[in-house]
Amino acid sequence: MGEQELRKHVLGGKKTERIIFAATPELKEALETISREKCLSLSALLTSLAVDEVLSNKELFDGATE
Repeated sequence: MGEQELRKHVLGGKKTERIIFAATPELKEALETISREKCLSLSALLTSLAVDEVLSNKELFDGATE
C-alpha cells in the first residue's frame, strides 16, 4: 500500500475513538510550545505525529485496505 493510500485509510472516516495517556507537565508544555510554533492545535500535532509513525512502519499494514 502506498503512503497516500495508508494516510487516507488511517485518517479517513468518522472520528469516534479516543486515546488517553498520561504525560509529565514538561512533556505537555513542550508539545504545547511546538503546536503553537507550528500553528496547530495540540490534538492536530499529536495526530500528525501518530500518522508519521504509522507511515514509517507502513510495511506492517500492507493489504490493510485491499
